[in-house]
Amino acid sequence: MLIAMWIRQRSPTALPRRVGLIACLVALLSTTSLVAQDSGAQSALNRFCPVTTEEEADPGITTTYMDRTIAFCCDNCLAKFKANPERYFSRLASVGDAADEQAISPRSDGQNLPSAPGHEHEVDAREAGHQDSEDERHQHGGDEDRPPLLARVHPIIVHFPVAGVPLALLGFLLWRMSGKQVFAGADALPLFAAALAAIAAVITGNIAHDSMRFGPSLQDYVHWHQYAGTTVMILAIVLSALRVWRWNRLTNAWLWSYGGGLVLGSLLIGVTGYLGGSLVFGPDHLSW
Repeated sequence: MLIAMWIRQRSPTALPRRVGLIACLVALLSTTSLVAQDSGAQSALNRFCPVTTEEEADPGITTTYMDRTIAFCCDNCLAKFKANPERYFSRLASVGDAADEQAISPRSDGQNLPSAPGHEHEVDAREAGHQDSEDERHQHGGDEDRPPLLARVHPIIVHFPVAGVPLALLGFLLWRMSGKQVFAGADALPLFAAALAAIAAVITGNIAHDSMRFGPSLQDYVHWHQYAGTTVMILAIVLSALRVWRWNRLTNAWLWSYGGGLVLGSLLIGVTGYLGGSLVFGPDHLSW
């Protein structure tokens, strides 16, 4: 009000021009403040993932929690954080990413809130980075940013070739070793079901791979998982075709070659399962 009275006393005729000048000055100051705030927010992105602390975070995989933008190494870690944000938010200070004004302090009610400047949360970085059990690393989950439905049914479909090929091998061995005709066709139905399921598993698995983002350390596991699964599918199709069209004309040597293919398929299924477990639980999920 004092400014307005001064403007009128100085020059009533210049009031509109001076009001416009003041408005432009206020807008310029506001814009400068917003740009500074945005620059500060971008620089506050953490360098390492708070879930898998040894992985560098991807600036393109982020979420907002307690007025802070947090980056992650992959979609799996993002989903894990959303399922239990309080647990992992405190790790940002332990890996050296939190600034003084954003340091974390514990509360008695289990919540973690920013503390006053200069008070850092004392967390053992090594303990915080490895305190989770191995079955919690790189787990899928969360209701947001979920992959397509066909990708989510992949874990269900893979159980059919996983069970079908070993069952076909068991039926074949029972027939060849016992010589009883009752076991002559025990391998056929499990093998045919495994071949069809392997086709569906490869399709849904490729959709899952394309729709999810994995950290740099898991990229090789993604590719080898695809190669192994595709090899199992091709082998199951070839064995099924052999079983249908050439079965009565195969010699004894060819029959045992067919059995060898079932053994190879069973081994490849184990390799594929190991690689899939590495994508879900981490590369060292079988280590002691």
